[in-house]
Amino acid sequence: MLYSLLIRLVSGLLRLVNGKGHYEYHEDFDAEKTYMVVAPHRSWFDPVAVAIALYPKKVAFVAKEEVFSNALFSWLFNQLGVIPINRDKPQAKSIKAAVRVLKGGEKHLGIFPTGSRYSDEIKPGAVAIAKMAKTDILPVVFQGPMTLGQIFSRKPENRIQVRVGQTIPMPDVKRLSKEQSQALETAMKDAFTENDAILNPDYFYDLDAAKRDHDERIARRQQKKR
Repeated sequence: MLYSLLIRLVSGLLRLVNGKGHYEYHEDFDAEKTYMVVAPHRSWFDPVAVAIALYPKKVAFVAKEEVFSNALFSWLFNQLGVIPINRDKPQAKSIKAAVRVLKGGEKHLGIFPTGSRYSDEIKPGAVAIAKMAKTDILPVVFQGPMTLGQIFSRKPENRIQVRVGQTIPMPDVKRLSKEQSQALETAMKDAFTENDAILNPDYFYDLDAAKRDHDERIARRQQKKR
């Protein structure tokens, strides 16, 4: 109930302040199926854009457990079905909860396989969970506003754009080999690049700039504590 209400509310507000978003889908996308949804993490807005693109099917996202430290956010995320996870040492209960979502068949599971906005390295967690749930992987990319201020801009480069790509099938084997796991991780990374180019051939996510901004914010916080 709350999930659907928020999706409709946020979609309407975004159309008002940011303009009509652009959402496109690979011709083979089956909206009735349940997928392990993977996307590159570029801004705090990624989950919102991905959730809107895949609605009315809901997405249960996996998020770092630190975002649950605030009582209000913790309540909200629990209501929305967000699964907390320790990114350094994922606990069995978090992995089981993620697999349970996929096996239930009512929701997609959403995960950002790089783990943060400041890395392009694909971590193995998404592949492992998809294999345990015997679920195919659905790559999605978001382009558009990176900051709150840009959401209120109607400049073309700040308009929300999302592309749902071609499904990456999970091999029908009892156990993935190291080579198969690495091939799936590479396929995810290649899919992000391919779908970015389809949306906008000139699109570029400046990872180095994102890292610099992050390091500067950390440095300012540390300075204030002194």
